[in-house]
Amino acid sequence: MSLEDIERKLTGILAAKASEWKTASIIKGGTTSEAIDLGGNFAYLQVVIPTIDSAQLELQVGETLGGLFQDLGQDALTVAGTGAFNDTWNLGGWRYIKIKASAAQTAADRVFKVRGVTY
Repeated sequence: MSLEDIERKLTGILAAKASEWKTASIIKGGTTSEAIDLGGNFAYLQVVIPTIDSAQLELQVGETLGGLFQDLGQDALTVAGTGAFNDTWNLGGWRYIKIKASAAQTAADRVFKVRGVTY
């Protein structure tokens, strides 16, 4: 095996793995998005956060798409604010997620973009 072949294999092994971008929506008056299947288990979640009514955001995870979802913990939340920024949350290998706001989103539907990433 040549040095180039070894280098090519290592590059493939070390490359980041990412899911496709998906949308997660919190409907007007709601606090939680629908369940999202990231298509695989990932270490991190990249989140594009739209402008929101002032709230803390948390990540909920479940073992199945239609199953019980629970808060993930301190590594997957934002401080209270009005959004309009991007963030990366520790996902810990989960596949099925929901985004939860601490306050109802009364002004409009809120559409987040999310994707799972493993480095």
